[in-house]
Amino acid sequence: MKNILARGGIEFIAVLLGITGSLWIDENRKAQDQNEKQITILEAVYEDIIQTENFMKLRRDPAFQMDSTWMDYFANNWDNMNVDSVAVALSKNGTNGSFHNTFLDFREFHPPISSIELIMQDGSLKEIHNIDIRKKINELVKTDLEFVLKNVQTEIDMQINFRNTLINQNDPKLAELLSISQLTLKKRFRDKVDSYDDQIDQLKYFLTKDYVRTYINLKNRHRYFVMLFIRNFKQTLSELKILVEEELNISSKK
Repeated sequence: MKNILARGGIEFIAVLLGITGSLWIDENRKAQDQNEKQITILEAVYEDIIQTENFMKLRRDPAFQMDSTWMDYFANNWDNMNVDSVAVALSKNGTNGSFHNTFLDFREFHPPISSIELIMQDGSLKEIHNIDIRKKINELVKTDLEFVLKNVQTEIDMQINFRNTLINQNDPKLAELLSISQLTLKKRFRDKVDSYDDQIDQLKYFLTKDYVRTYINLKNRHRYFVMLFIRNFKQTLSELKILVEEELNISSKK
């Protein structure tokens, strides 16, 4: 009887150890899978960060800054500028800062953060264990980016209203000055024109219009806030980059 009980006890312990071991393996595998998933998510986030840094450095920063410089110049020198030299200078900046961009167009802001936006939408954000990273992603998307987009949209609305103002002027001279073929516009953006007379005439005419001056002044004031929120966005992006690099053990190359 004792042998039977002993054998039964050993078998029970063996079964118990087997179940425990199996559970441990399952939990360990589950933890490993979760960690691998987190790494995949963080690597996607990091790729978005790098792409967005390049997007800002190569595309948005130069364009927004050039626009802001010209708007500020016009706002502060409307009555005493050398129109000829200003018109020529505006024609030599391509799409980064031209008469067209300053007066007739607007800038949009679409940073390449599709992976970050996706994990916000599909619930994958909770897979990131580091709470500081989760908070920083939320701050980037729901606060900083949201502020930038709202203010950029306000600037776009101002531009649309200004265009409508131009349309409603019913001014033959204005219509003539703004008449331009796509080929000519393309050449202007590439600074391949034979003469800057048209640009000079356009600018001179615009400088006689009070509603144009009002528009530039309002746009210049508002651009201050656009640039402020873009700086906040870039700062949060930089802070998120540091956190993700630490989590992934990536050495940042300065």
